[in-house]
Amino acid sequence: MISVTKPCCLSGAARITGGILPVIYLLSIVSLGLITLGEAAPVSGAEARAVEASLGPFITAPFMDAKVVFEGDDGVREPYLAVALDGTLLALRNKAHHLRRSEDGGETWSDVIEVPFGFLDTNMIVDETTGDIMSVRLWEVPDRLWRSRDHGKTWQEEPITVKPNEVMKWLEWSGLKKRGGREGHDTNSGLYFLHANASESGVTLRHGPQRGRLLAPATFRPHAVEHPSDRKPLDRIYNCAIYSDDGGKTWQVSGFFPEGFTEESALEELSDGRVYYNSRSCMGFYDKALARELRQEERLRRTAWSSDGGRTWEDLEVNKVLPDGGGYDRGYGNKGGLTRLPVEGRDILLYSNTDTAGGPREKMTVWASFDGATTWPVKRLVYAGPSAYSSMVAGRPGTAGEGKIYLLFESGETHCYGGMRVARFNLSWILQGEATGDGEVPDWVRP
Repeated sequence: MISVTKPCCLSGAARITGGILPVIYLLSIVSLGLITLGEAAPVSGAEARAVEASLGPFITAPFMDAKVVFEGDDGVREPYLAVALDGTLLALRNKAHHLRRSEDGGETWSDVIEVPFGFLDTNMIVDETTGDIMSVRLWEVPDRLWRSRDHGKTWQEEPITVKPNEVMKWLEWSGLKKRGGREGHDTNSGLYFLHANASESGVTLRHGPQRGRLLAPATFRPHAVEHPSDRKPLDRIYNCAIYSDDGGKTWQVSGFFPEGFTEESALEELSDGRVYYNSRSCMGFYDKALARELRQEERLRRTAWSSDGGRTWEDLEVNKVLPDGGGYDRGYGNKGGLTRLPVEGRDILLYSNTDTAGGPREKMTVWASFDGATTWPVKRLVYAGPSAYSSMVAGRPGTAGEGKIYLLFESGETHCYGGMRVARFNLSWILQGEATGDGEVPDWVRP
């Protein structure tokens, strides 16, 4: 079923126009919000067990510490961080299939656990209804996920069903393209690709008719197997999401994010049920030979919203404050972290990235919003040295991590991929940071 809606407001962002091929034209229509998808029925009686508490534990005496949890000579890549329902922290060095667990709020960490999934297609999702933790695999077909029922100690592989959105159906019906997997294909293979590469953890929705839905970021590649080729129309990748209403057995691909050249993203649900989508933008140049001075909008994050449980995305903006983290000195973006503090009645969001938009990857920093991503009035430097991808979670009420914020990030003494650190801090520590000029810190959040 295809329904027509009004195009989204780009709020000053540059609108990307379509190419000359029918597929690119269709993708452009979708990116502007003109095509939406059908909705799968919610699971009957789904009960999310997410717990919120008061702000108090996050605004005790300021503190911050950090420790190295993964080391290597180079190539220590792709951090993923999740917090189980019992408060256990899971830190994943994705490229190496290495997982470490902490059951005491980050005081100590287990030895490395070899997990059977990793490299290039992982984002963990904690099902707040069952406590299961999942890693969905989309790039290496056949579609499957890995599930843990013991807070990350052991993992079992399961087949899943992934339902395409209307554009994907049209591509296959028309004979232009069919879905492929990463292995064994090049960019001229007549395939499109779907993956969940280097995005933040998924969420369990807590509000409205979609309560209990599992929702996670994903990316649609209409042509390129891996990196888009410097804004060639055929290689215009699009963020999207995947969602499940049956505990992870079946996943529906959402409508596309309303701008192309986007990937490696994060999303969070607010207290009013809307979902905030924060995305990396590949608006710079992967090919160093093509590098040039970047425009301001090419250095900043893209954001959009969903009011229907992640089915469609609209209201595209180029955020005026949040940088896209540099990228090989040519503005190719960066994976950022995003989390919402579990504080009842408040939408406090934290964002992490390197504070060097368009430049080298260094200066890992955290920004805070107290009004659900409308403004970001304060930031604080976490690590001044070389740093890159990051992932962030907040400790759960009633567990050893209560009141603590955790940031897992690539970092090193001489280069940004020399290891991974976990930083622990609280909101009071962030509040001692630097004002951004984007709004003000409200009085109610002061210790």
